[in-house]
Parts: sequence; structure tokens; C-alpha cells
Amino acid sequence: MQPVSRDDHGPSTPPVRARPVVVQHSAGTPGANGPLTAVGRVLDSALSERYEFVRMHQVGGNGGLNVPLLREWVRLLRRVRPDLVHVRGLQNEGFHGVVAARLAGCPRILVTVHGTVRDLRHGGNTWRRAMLTSCAEPATLRMASHVATVCEYAADRDFVRAHAGRFVGVIPNGVPLPADVGAVRSSRRAALGLGREDVAMIAVARLNWDKGFGVLADALRRLPPRPGRRVLLVAGDGPDRAGIAEALADAHGTEVRLLGNRLDVPDLLSAADIFVFPTLHENLSNALLEAMAHALPVVASAVGGNVEVLRQGGGHLVPAGDPVAFAAALEPLLDDAAERRHLGETGRKVVHDAYSLPVMLRSLDDVYQRILRGAA
Repeated sequence: MQPVSRDDHGPSTPPVRARPVVVQHSAGTPGANGPLTAVGRVLDSALSERYEFVRMHQVGGNGGLNVPLLREWVRLLRRVRPDLVHVRGLQNEGFHGVVAARLAGCPRILVTVHGTVRDLRHGGNTWRRAMLTSCAEPATLRMASHVATVCEYAADRDFVRAHAGRFVGVIPNGVPLPADVGAVRSSRRAALGLGREDVAMIAVARLNWDKGFGVLADALRRLPPRPGRRVLLVAGDGPDRAGIAEALADAHGTEVRLLGNRLDVPDLLSAADIFVFPTLHENLSNALLEAMAHALPVVASAVGGNVEVLRQGGGHLVPAGDPVAFAAALEPLLDDAAERRHLGETGRKVVHDAYSLPVMLRSLDDVYQRILRGAA
């Protein structure tokens, strides 16, 4: 962790504030974490002229209570004396962020709900998941002075509605819109060895079974042969990589490329034709929004924030866990370039109007201002 350093003040001397100091909490590694990507976009935005941002970042996950990390964060927070601490996410990382803020005496703590372990279907330590669901995650929300979500779906869930008195609204994820995808498409396809008649599907997700890769593998096996190559690009890594690779290797007629974590995902999206997102649960996916911003048509499972995004247009929603429905939605898009373009252009407009980076920054600024004024 490399926090921004600021002058330390004596305990009785209030710091002079040119701008409100907002601590931006995050966890994870670049290229594998949506909330971390969102933090980077906030730090690089015009909001950095309105607020003094301080990073509080954790690279790895917590296996249990990490006392050295708490001490480090408490020292940081006591030194910078933030006006607001923005903690992204629940689970163990969010719990540590909120506990540190409370121990440091921070007056305002905003927790944004990005997901919850209660949704996990596969793998993981059952005992640890139960502890997070019943203890750490509820405690994180109780200790927050303010709570927000990234989509309406999450805002309406019982475990969030229990804190309605501190709920400050939905701050939707927002992504930049590339200026001209078409101008670079040919060169990026050539770099991936894709021919003019090849159809490239792309999935951008952590490699675990909860992202629906088993459903995708089954759906691909159900697709009929077609002229030209059918390619699946997979950007991401995770604990179930070996099993997912084995399942996808049996996808007859589809060339599968597991690319690992990538920092050039926009280039991959520019080269692709269809975005596939068979996840079994979701809040609001940055990967989905980025694909739509690149004018890719989408086939996605009808879960969580996927529904509120795609009901505005841009793709097809199918029941979660249903490979037959997924294949049926995907098959006509593979052979209809005109329909792909139509859906892609519609989806790009949806992102422009409701999920672009300026929309997210305005929502975030509004919430910050209301909290700092004591109006929320």
C-alpha cells in the first residue's frame, strides 16, 4: 500500500482544509477487480480538484482478522484526519476498512455494496462464508455512517434495506466511452489472428464457477457448425481456471483462448463481436458496461444489475444456469452481423445515457456533498 502522504498535525491543532479529504479504500490487483478500476477512474477525474483523495489500498485478501493491517490503516487515518472514508465492498476487506475507520475516530464512513458472499454458489470455505455472511458483512454495514449501492437490485435487498435510515442512494458504475472503436478494430483483430469472417465472442470475468463458465461451456457444445472460425476469448484468472479450461476445451467447433488477467481489455473488446456473460449472480458489472461501451451485443443471464441495464436494450437476457436458452440466444447473433451492429449501437447509447463515467462521477459527487453537508 502506498498512501498519499500529508503533513501530520498535532492532536490539538485542526488541519487547514483547502478541500475535503476523502479516503478511497480499495482491494485487489489491477486487471482483476472492478471496484479497484472504479477507484482509479475517480482518482484520475476532475473530482481530484474538488477533493483531496488519499489511497487506502490492500493488495491481497484477508484470511482472517489482520491486526497489522488494521494498525497501519489506523495510523494513516489518524494522520490524514479525513472528512470522509469511502469503503468499497463488504466481505473481509470492507470489514477491515470500516473497523480501521472506527478505531481512528473518523466521523463519516460511506460503504458501497458491490457484492456479498451470501450469493456464492460454488467452492470456498463454507465456515468462512458463514462467518462473513452472519458476522463481518452485517457488522460492516452497522458500523458505516452511510450506505450506498451500485444498482437498484442491491438497494432492494433485505440486508441493505435493514439500513434504510443510512441509505444515501445508488451510485452506478460508470465507464469511459471509446472515441472510435471502428478505427482500430482491424488492427486489433489482426494482432489476435482473427480473420474477416471469424466471429469472436469474449468473456471478461474472474475464473470461478459462479461466473457461469459451466453454463457457457454447455451452451457452446449445443451450437451448430458454421462457416468460418468461432473463437472465444476469455480475459481473467481465478481459482477454478483448471476446471474451467477443461470444460471449455470440450466446446466443439469453438476455439477457446484463456488469456489470463489483462490490462488491455479495451483492445480485446474492440476486436470482438459478441460479449457473453453467463454469471449466476451479479450486482452491476463493469465488464458488462465496458463491453456495451465498445458497441458489443450482449448475451447475459437475467440476474441482478444485468436486468436493469439490458432491459434498456443492447442484448439478450436468458435465465441463469440455462445453457439451452443461452445457446438459443447466442446462435442467431453468430450469423447476423447486422443484428450485432444494431444491438451494439443500442447498448452503447444505454451506457452513454446512464452508465458513462460522467454519470458516475456526478452521482458520486452528489452523495459526497450531501454527506459532508450533513444532508444525508
